[in-house]
Amino acid sequence: MSEEDVRGGLRDAVAEEPPLDFDPDALVTVARQQVRRRRALMAAGAATVAVAVAAVALPVALGRPPAQVEAGQQSSSAAASTTTATPTPSHIDWPPPNVQPVHYTPDELRDRGRQMTLHLRKIAPSVLSNATGIDVSEFGGEATGEYYENQTSVNGTLNFTVDGAVYSVVVQVWVPGGADDLLTTACAEKTCQQIGEQDGGPLVAGVEDLNQFVAGGKISAVYHLRKNGSVVEIAAYNYQLDGTPKTMSTIPVSQKQLTRLAIDPDLGL
Repeated sequence: MSEEDVRGGLRDAVAEEPPLDFDPDALVTVARQQVRRRRALMAAGAATVAVAVAAVALPVALGRPPAQVEAGQQSSSAAASTTTATPTPSHIDWPPPNVQPVHYTPDELRDRGRQMTLHLRKIAPSVLSNATGIDVSEFGGEATGEYYENQTSVNGTLNFTVDGAVYSVVVQVWVPGGADDLLTTACAEKTCQQIGEQDGGPLVAGVEDLNQFVAGGKISAVYHLRKNGSVVEIAAYNYQLDGTPKTMSTIPVSQKQLTRLAIDPDLGL
């Protein structure tokens, strides 16, 4: 299900109803924020919710308690020029002015996904030097290998083992013009801070508590907001996304390692 399907489904569901006392676009913003949470729920075996159900369920999500900020993040990559960290990145001018949206056909996204998969398989052992058993999945949309018209992002998963425990890292890449409100939705719970800049694009880091979806679940992520309007997100989980989650107390991936992947020029659209 694409974000465009969610938006269209919500509007169709309420098209013949009296005027609403809430903004449908606000619900879409919440829906987009739940993408990472859906991954957590999928790992726990939850089924995908249909658009019609989402139109009813999403208002409830508006009242959920905010996630707790995790402290003690490691310093950003030496490859990136750092600036003083701020509590929230609301001051960042995003998206950049005059961004030209880029359209990819499903075949073009599939080809690009294959290229990024091969690249990750090549560089992952050096980036995650503390890991063994590294396995990089194919890219896709809501499902591995899935591509469709008007798709604005692709993602792939990297599983690895550290000290006998298995963890996951999700790589998600947006096309230029496809993530204009990402900064707002990703940092809606005020877990973000700007940690630097690379090639004219801000680097933003955030930590999220998934405890209400997966007991003890956490995510540590770095976003590279690129000056052409595209975005690369590298998100590390403290458990493996496949199968029943077995959460660990820490995420054995540093902010420096996440940043190294986020600024990689061979990862992007």
